Amino acid sequence: MNTAAPSATQPLIVRTQDVAGFSQGLGEVRILIDGAKSQNEWWLVHCEELPGFMTTLHFHHDMDEYVYVLDGVLSIFTGGQWHDLSAGTFAFLPKGIPHAQGNTSSSPVRFLGSGSPAGFERFFPELDQLAKRVPANTPEFGKEAAKLLSQYATTIVAPPPRRQ
Repeated sequence: MNTAAPSATQPLIVRTQDVAGFSQGLGEVRILIDGAKSQNEWWLVHCEELPGFMTTLHFHHDMDEYVYVLDGVLSIFTGGQWHDLSAGTFAFLPKGIPHAQGNTSSSPVRFLGSGSPAGFERFFPELDQLAKRVPANTPEFGKEAAKLLSQYATTIVAPPPRRQ
């Protein structure tokens, strides 16, 4: 496997099964491309979220976020409403725009997530360490995750919006 930084003259191949998985409490993230592999331009992760996973309503100060659903249904709240994204759907979430996302279905959802510039991908190993210490879906987990997010230029606006 070639793990050098991609360039115009050097291809890069990364297999999901060849990179470590990090727990999100109710799911897993595998970092395929980090800042070191992209000259700090962007990052790419493969995510699996279990039913019940949900982020807060938040926004990123300096990062645009991109999502492409592979399997299942990913629910994203943006623009004042929920959007259920099925396999084959892409979403662009610009910096500064509040959004929440999660799995409100009864089956796992798998998707690719990306952001630019790089940096936010370092949040996932830290979240993994938190998930090993504190049970997911507890108030303490939420408070500690919020502290971590603030270190990555992310502001929490509110709890996840209710589905109507």
